[in-house]
Amino acid sequence: MVCLIASMVTIPGGFVFMVRSLESGGYGTSSNTLALVWIAAGGGLLGLGIALLIWELSVRHNVRR
Repeated sequence: MVCLIASMVTIPGGFVFMVRSLESGGYGTSSNTLALVWIAAGGGLLGLGIALLIWELSVRHNVRR
């Protein structure tokens, strides 16, 4: 659950950072790369959070194959 909440903060923050970097310097600047790293980290946290949520529900409901 913590990963999901962190991704909900990180992804919009990355997009805000992306807009600010594009307005100030355009594409290809180092701040644009940093914004892409923030967005990618948010996506990774989102994927990890969903995987952990599925795992937790399968353990809770005793779904084993």
